[in-house]
Amino acid sequence: MKRRYLASTLSVIALIASSAWTSAHAVTFTPPTNSGSPSQATGGASRGNMFTPPAGKGAPRQATGGASRGNLFTPAPGKGTPQQATGGASRVGTYYLNPSTVSTTEPAALIALLPQSFYGTTVSERPTILVYLPASNAQEAVFSLKDEAGNMQHQMNIPVAGKTGVIAIKLPANAPALTVGKNYQWFLALKVDGQLSPSTPYVNGWVQRIQPGAKLATAMQEQDALKRATTLGKNGVWYDCVATLATVYTAQPSNATLRKQWEELLSSVSLKEIVTANLLASTN
Repeated sequence: MKRRYLASTLSVIALIASSAWTSAHAVTFTPPTNSGSPSQATGGASRGNMFTPPAGKGAPRQATGGASRGNLFTPAPGKGTPQQATGGASRVGTYYLNPSTVSTTEPAALIALLPQSFYGTTVSERPTILVYLPASNAQEAVFSLKDEAGNMQHQMNIPVAGKTGVIAIKLPANAPALTVGKNYQWFLALKVDGQLSPSTPYVNGWVQRIQPGAKLATAMQEQDALKRATTLGKNGVWYDCVATLATVYTAQPSNATLRKQWEELLSSVSLKEIVTANLLASTN
């Protein structure tokens, strides 16, 4: 694990050091070309009752077990990480190392709200992606989306000044709609001291848009947001499941039922350390 993290970090540093990153005014974040989902990870075990990974998606090969014991999120059958991708992806990003901003009670790293496979599905043309932001002096973050071949699809700057907690990044209307059945890799990087540098904290993950079947399409019309999130989770639609639950929980932060569901969903994918983090308003 340490070797893979070091290799990924070195590749990012090498990329940042290239001419494309030399300008102090650069706003384009170009993630490392080899930063794909790890070849040894073919899924992510679910241990809660909101998210249940899809059939056929096992735990990383080096791990044992991986069965889901919950009933909220169930990954969709046959949905796996991109097969040609090799190493580099991580839902826990690089750390922000400024001692004056590191909290002793909250994670100091960017964290993608994703299963342990770094991968999830959506039924949305332009899904919402959730990321935990650590305390930092960054004023802006740079979000980018690439297709599986590495072609840039969309990028944008996101204001993050003074923000700590879970941020919802909604792909805007001017971003290309995701193509059904295609894999996309997204990146979020913090602009430390107003620019990207070799120490730029970043995190990344994968998303695939799927076509909902008739039963799921009907269930998605459910007006009760918690029931809708449960339906999405049962059908393995991670991004929309977690985003829907986050939206309703943000609107009712004192609701004990929603708090429990949120805690169980994140704990089920080994994100217990951020269950009490603030839920910030959407970026759109």
